[in-house]
Amino acid sequence: MSRQIWFAGSSRFFVLMTVLAYAVAVTGCGQTAPPPADTPAEHDDHDHDHDGHDHDHEGHDHEGHDHDGHDHDSADIDVDSLMPIDAPAAPASLADGVEQLVSLRDVIAKGFEEDDVDAIHDQLHSIGGLLEYLESKVSSSDLPTETKDKAASAIDTLFDAFGDVDAKLHGDLGKDYSDVSSKIDTAVETLSELDLSKS
Repeated sequence: MSRQIWFAGSSRFFVLMTVLAYAVAVTGCGQTAPPPADTPAEHDDHDHDHDGHDHDHEGHDHEGHDHDGHDHDSADIDVDSLMPIDAPAAPASLADGVEQLVSLRDVIAKGFEEDDVDAIHDQLHSIGGLLEYLESKVSSSDLPTETKDKAASAIDTLFDAFGDVDAKLHGDLGKDYSDVSSKIDTAVETLSELDLSKS
């Protein structure tokens, strides 16, 4: 009997393997990168949908295209928490956020009016992040309940309308901008008319 075969069958081998397994289990895998820093536009996760839609980048599909040797699932990166390179700065207040919303809505409306959807694609995606920010600020504000309810309803309407438009642009069932523009305008007007000074 050779030494290797004898050692593999001995109690020393068993003890050595047990100690090694214990050491690996106790130490585990260390964290390779620090957690991402909170950004002003970050909000608490919430477990509700907005009348049938969620906040998943309005229908982006990461299936069916070449990943060129990388695997999104094996990375320790939360892609949803990354800010787009050209993302607008987070508003300082609710009132500033509504002003930014009005500006984005105007740019998007003009792009659809001029049939230049490619020029407004980034703005259409940026508006989702802005709406999430506004939703978070409204819910954590000291605004009167009635004002909070009106703002939340308007924001939900905007989520639905812009989500439908984005879905249609990505080939899913959705709506043309012209089909939802009056809902968008009414919701933006509602937010613009609210007294958001106590936010």
